Amino acid sequence: MKKSLFGLVLVSSLLLAAATFWQTVMEVEKEFYSQPETAQKGLAAPRTESNATLSAVSKTAEPAALKKSAAVPGAAVTKKSASNSTQPAAPKEEDDDLSKLADEKVAKFNLILGLLKERPYEVDDPENPFYNPARAEQLRSKLKTRIAVNKQYGYDLAVERDKIALLELDLREKIYDFFVMLANRWTDMSTEELTKSLHDYRAWLQTIDVGAHTKAYMAAKKRGDKISLQIVRNYDKVRMHYLFFSDFLDYIASNPSMLHYRSILSLFKLDEIIDRINTIELFAKINTELRLVHTDMGRLIIFFFIMFLAWGSAYLLYFKLYNFLRERIEAEYHETDEMMLSNLDGMRRPFFVLVLAFGFRTGLEVLFHPAPLPEKVALFFYAVILGTVAYIVIVVIDSLFFDYMVKKGELKNKQLRQELINLILSIVKAIIVIVAVSMLLVRMGINITGVVASLGIGGLAVALAAQNTLSNFFGLLKIIFDNSFSQGDWIETKDAEGTVVEIGFISTMIRTFDNAMITVPNATLANNPLKNWSKRSVGRRIKVYIGVTYGSPREEVLAAVEEIRQMLLDHPGIATPKKVDESAIVRRRSRREKKLVSLEDKYGIKTTLLVYLDEFAESSINIMVYCFSKSVVWQEWLEVKQDVLVKIWEILDRHGLEFAFPSESIYFDADNVERSFKPLVATKE
Repeated sequence: MKKSLFGLVLVSSLLLAAATFWQTVMEVEKEFYSQPETAQKGLAAPRTESNATLSAVSKTAEPAALKKSAAVPGAAVTKKSASNSTQPAAPKEEDDDLSKLADEKVAKFNLILGLLKERPYEVDDPENPFYNPARAEQLRSKLKTRIAVNKQYGYDLAVERDKIALLELDLREKIYDFFVMLANRWTDMSTEELTKSLHDYRAWLQTIDVGAHTKAYMAAKKRGDKISLQIVRNYDKVRMHYLFFSDFLDYIASNPSMLHYRSILSLFKLDEIIDRINTIELFAKINTELRLVHTDMGRLIIFFFIMFLAWGSAYLLYFKLYNFLRERIEAEYHETDEMMLSNLDGMRRPFFVLVLAFGFRTGLEVLFHPAPLPEKVALFFYAVILGTVAYIVIVVIDSLFFDYMVKKGELKNKQLRQELINLILSIVKAIIVIVAVSMLLVRMGINITGVVASLGIGGLAVALAAQNTLSNFFGLLKIIFDNSFSQGDWIETKDAEGTVVEIGFISTMIRTFDNAMITVPNATLANNPLKNWSKRSVGRRIKVYIGVTYGSPREEVLAAVEEIRQMLLDHPGIATPKKVDESAIVRRRSRREKKLVSLEDKYGIKTTLLVYLDEFAESSINIMVYCFSKSVVWQEWLEVKQDVLVKIWEILDRHGLEFAFPSESIYFDADNVERSFKPLVATKE
């Protein structure tokens, strides 16, 4: 599974990184046809039908030059012509080099034909780096004007330079027209039409009189002035285009089957079935009416048959095969059952759509025969199939991550964080979506390089507009790498408190204790203080103040304090240094951790136990009880706390101590009362 996934991503990446059609043509020209020695010897005379390659015209060419020009795909360099040459027989190593070079050229020519058939929109694009018709016309007019002016003033060297440049422009125009013709007509062009077109282009190529400029080229190579260097450069370009074009014409002539359009009809020989159906008398009469809509009964019957077959296959896949596989999986328990069942549930609908889309596309191809499927229709089905395949890959990866990485990974690494896996999974999904969208854009004829360049130009504006989004994303990275909290943790901030549900790219969802959902931006959580109540291993605090009345005997109060302390030390639910397994702390220590780090504080281990007479309050004598439960679970903490409070109550009862509560006492002074009320009584009498 992992190998197939890696292969899919690799192939997609290679498709995106592949050069365009015209870039490939230019690379092939530069790789195999840019040797000046070949131009010097091979273009001295015009090409004739008997010439296998231009390099074969000259018998004085060096072997190194012949290596680059003689081994041309489709060229018939016969043993007879080789024997008539004055050159000695090439050693076996040179023969091997020629064979290797021929194989390389065949591969490159096949690549060009593959791109032509796969991306005809790139071939017909006038805004290409090889030949731009609009700019070429402007350049042609400029060259003709310069030739006329330089002739008038007797600048023969400049005239020669511009004539060669004009010839090079004509060659590029002819090559451009040839490939555009092939891209537009290769699906419906017969062998006879292809042969005639090749003959016409060969005839035009033979009219090129390159030999008229060879003398000027040889003289320019001996000089070093600016115009001479331009003459050499223009002549080398003419030679390169000439050799490439002639060799490619020879290759097509020798391998016409490379341009045969193999539709579904020709593949399964449905043409014969359609013809037999149309010869039936009833169908022949109906076809007279159907010709108005450019179809016939043969194609309609095959179309409905293909649709029925596709629908039946999709039905069997969606229901029958699914139920069969589900029963087989559930028949015997296995640890991968959940992943397999999840894959089945997630992929049955996409496969249903995939089979129907493929069947409908095949049926439409039958309806449009002999013409190919319209580009917009083919693009629509390409998008559907591509999107469905991408969705299936995402479903498989989703199951793979959560079954393998989470379950298997946690066994090996207890600190493997689920949100980190979610982040990796989200990034992988985003890459798959980007690859799918990019492949669709390439299929639509959109230049990905231009899109990336435009994104680079507008990157600053996008970054400013999405400043908050970017800050939230970097907040996510800070949260993950700081390990400040994880999914499922109980956290408390200035404005929110609850359990972390999910840490997303932009925000974190928190479920409050009154069951409300709060969405908090990641930047807020990353840049502001927060409490993480879940980052503790041992010890949840119990802190209470017990007030006894002021009339309590001092000895009984101190005895109660000591008994409460001993009760807590003996309580099984209260954490003390003797009860906490110190080996747990040692196991948590990493070899890379600093020894000065307090592991108790780092991992949240508290064992403090304090019981003291704390203060004389206004209405009570307060005893402070400060300790930690061993469990950090809220319910278990409540049970321990309740038990501790009950035991403290019992201790106070045994010592005859009473709980104090806020109260006020009124004291009467008899002499003061008598002095205050005596005047009032005397007055009344």
